Amino acid sequence: MTLEDFRALPDKIILVRHAESQGNVDARIYSTTPDYEVPLSARGWEQAVACGDDIRGLMEAEHGAGYKLFFMTSPYCRTRQTFVGVRQAFPDENFAGVQEEVQLREQDFGNFQNPDKIKADLAERNRFGRFYYRFPGGESGSDVYNRVSIFEDHLIRDMKAGRFSSSTSLCLVTHGLTMRVFLMRWFNWTVESFLQVYNPPNAKAIVVEKMSEEEFISKTSRLHERRQTLQVKNAYRLRKDSMARLKISPTATVENVDIVAHTYMP
Repeated sequence: MTLEDFRALPDKIILVRHAESQGNVDARIYSTTPDYEVPLSARGWEQAVACGDDIRGLMEAEHGAGYKLFFMTSPYCRTRQTFVGVRQAFPDENFAGVQEEVQLREQDFGNFQNPDKIKADLAERNRFGRFYYRFPGGESGSDVYNRVSIFEDHLIRDMKAGRFSSSTSLCLVTHGLTMRVFLMRWFNWTVESFLQVYNPPNAKAIVVEKMSEEEFISKTSRLHERRQTLQVKNAYRLRKDSMARLKISPTATVENVDIVAHTYMP
């Protein structure tokens, strides 16, 4: 990237797990309602509105009124409703648009989910391996990784093509595992590292932020000496406060939580 290329990249990529759904309150709903149709709970609607206020506060504190926010959302009911709640916080002049992205959907657990069968499947997944276990009629974590990789490739292409200006940040409204896989792919976490990270709370923002221009110039200068270049993903880091929202397994080894050392913004 040239400095001009860097300056054209979006300032932030904000990941939001959907607010509390009725399925989070009572998992039996999945036996009668398709997963994609499960709506927010009453508490979830409140969480979505509060999340919008939090994101607006973050953006205004760092950019004043001179920012735009472009949303990408999973097609599931609970994510679309979360977007509606978050959107309320932003005046039209700060809203750059919204786009549905099917690849940001939840991991597929099959069709209608019998509670007893799902409980047995989850126990079997823990024995087999959480990342590789494929739910009968559904997906494995590695399947989600494959489709999120395609999404990220397209996203980076659009970013490099100048679709989003530097004054525009992106907000991806998605699901817990999907957002963790997004981070895994973006920052090149190993499978072992990924397995030490658990979902953040509902309707809490995880912020991936572009490095400063000074840091970019310093890094590209050092890379140039080695005849290397800085890739788009390497221009971003997790904010430290966002890293704290990701639940790290208490049994994680130093090697597996090395993600903390090289993916967060100091």
